[in-house]
Amino acid sequence: MAAPRLAVGDGALGLWAALVDVYPTTEHQRCWNHRITNILDRLPARLAPEARRRLQRIVGATSRAACEAARDEVLAWFRRLDQRAAAETLLRDWDDFTRFYDYPIEHWRHLRTSNPVESIFAGVRLRTRVVGRTRRRDNAVYLVFKLIDRLSLNWASLAGEPELLRLVVEGARFEDGILVSPPSPEKEVPAA
Repeated sequence: MAAPRLAVGDGALGLWAALVDVYPTTEHQRCWNHRITNILDRLPARLAPEARRRLQRIVGATSRAACEAARDEVLAWFRRLDQRAAAETLLRDWDDFTRFYDYPIEHWRHLRTSNPVESIFAGVRLRTRVVGRTRRRDNAVYLVFKLIDRLSLNWASLAGEPELLRLVVEGARFEDGILVSPPSPEKEVPAA
């Protein structure tokens, strides 16, 4: 099985460590919703609404350069307010938060956050708590499978043409969501 091109997740360090061991070539995209929550946790409550508004400008930037410019404005604001912990949290693992710019713009909304997948697991947790304990492992596996199968009907399909996904899989290069280098054609091996 080929390694995934990109993995999207939150700050679960075990996930990233395992991913590096199993798929060392897979790129990482960290969840912006989790990062914003982490930053807001380091700020006084009175600053949270304005901070959230400013942070959303970073996430919604249409290019890596605009994203970095918005980041620098927020960092300057944090420093003026002597909020070093929030500034450090924003900068930590920065490249893993902006990796989505290397993929088609149509896919960005799917790549910026891991919340859609987490909402499925929250639904499973909610429903399995009601059941409590199952007597047989097979019954538990079946229940979880059926719950995920049902809850996944609400998933949004990947935006964009199927052609974009093929280009990503084949190694095309994107900058700020725009195709800049198509995949190189596979070299044919001459018959012996």
